[in-house]
Amino acid sequence: MPYQFSKTPFFSSLAFAVVMLQSAWSPANGLDAKAHDDSAQAEPMVTVYPREIKDVLYNPGIGLADFHFGFGHPPSTDQYPRQTVAYFRWSWADLEPEEGRYDFDFVDRIISQAKAKGETLAFRIMTEYKAGSPEWLLQKGVGSVTVGGGVFPDYNSPTFLLYHEKLIKAFGERYAGLPDIDHVDIGSVGCWGEWNMACCQGVEAECRQYFPVEENQIKITEWYLQHFTGTPLVMLHGGQLKYAVARGAGWRGDCFGDYGFFSPTWNHMEHAYAPVLQDPMVESAWKNAPVQFEVCGVMQDWYDKGFDIDLILKKGLEWHVSVLNAKSSPIPTEWRPRIDEFLTKMGYRFVLRQITHAPEAKPGRKLSLRSRWENVGVAPIYHDWPLAYRLRSAEEHVVVQWASTAQLRRWLPGAPHEVEDVVTLPEDVPDGSYVLDIAILDQGGRVPFVDLAIEGKRQDRWYPTSTVMIRP
Repeated sequence: MPYQFSKTPFFSSLAFAVVMLQSAWSPANGLDAKAHDDSAQAEPMVTVYPREIKDVLYNPGIGLADFHFGFGHPPSTDQYPRQTVAYFRWSWADLEPEEGRYDFDFVDRIISQAKAKGETLAFRIMTEYKAGSPEWLLQKGVGSVTVGGGVFPDYNSPTFLLYHEKLIKAFGERYAGLPDIDHVDIGSVGCWGEWNMACCQGVEAECRQYFPVEENQIKITEWYLQHFTGTPLVMLHGGQLKYAVARGAGWRGDCFGDYGFFSPTWNHMEHAYAPVLQDPMVESAWKNAPVQFEVCGVMQDWYDKGFDIDLILKKGLEWHVSVLNAKSSPIPTEWRPRIDEFLTKMGYRFVLRQITHAPEAKPGRKLSLRSRWENVGVAPIYHDWPLAYRLRSAEEHVVVQWASTAQLRRWLPGAPHEVEDVVTLPEDVPDGSYVLDIAILDQGGRVPFVDLAIEGKRQDRWYPTSTVMIRP
């Protein structure tokens, strides 16, 4: 028979397709019937089917990047969607202006500003661009050559390597594993930290002499892996990519969308990224760490050059992109609907398909829940954000809250994910009817952090799913 909710006001936000009483795990509710078959007296169960939504979800770690906060001139939301990842690139000289004095205060201020905007931080350390490597380091005898963007240092110098490891270690000790850091870009090498010599026009021979040999490239990569444990890392496709992804890093491309930006006979999309992805290890790196892209030029350039936006976005999804740095530059008005649709598919996107539990529970006894989820995005999450439940009274009093055993980082797109959880209710839970809320919390398990692709979100970002009657 139908399960009737009490008509108290706090049920007004519930959004379900079907709510019904059934025998435990019966075929009618789409769950495994084995539990019913093994039980001589199966108790009635309530199963709820939330309604999926198609809205853009501005969740942490996915979407368009906020590039240096728009460099002081951020576009309006009509020109550029809301962002959740602040992306910054800093020169070594800015981060360590004096030997051993690291400017953590500067980075902390950026983190605070990002949090105020609802963003987490991703960053790259550069050793060439503008100030590049600090003057105090060069004065220790590290060779260098002046290039268009700044100073290209001798990456094979033992002195350079010694102090650069100290820098990475110091920043790792300060920021590794922090929930405020979305990911770190393994830069440090070459022009703009992009593992190339593209800025060396006219001095190619000198740059080639200073460019790190493979052994030193691996050393620098390993320092990031060693000192930024607990933080997702990404490696540019031109760097020590196979080495990095074999140890859990993701990858990034610095000229996404290039279908003839620089040459009619060569482009990044077909001749750089596609061949790299022929390696199974690189192709599957997205399962462990983010795929991040930066647009070639800006999207207006794509529009002016007649690039196929649908093809570009399709490739981004095929390559499991989570973050796209569109350089905080206005998006052509004609393309905005396509970009908004793209945002509903990139990264992770969790849909609660159904949740089943007994309609009643007793104080001091166990309450069992079984839920089915689907990730309809193209990537998992890359942080340890816990799934949580709570029981809430009509007076908005939370009598118990607990974390699920589910490991959301393993929720890859595709197959549904079954979750079974059991909680022992406190002995002193008052009798009455309670709403069962669900949410994905931040890394510390404090507050809801991730919006679900279902109806019913409350102002506090919890989702009511059903009711549980507590009886003595």
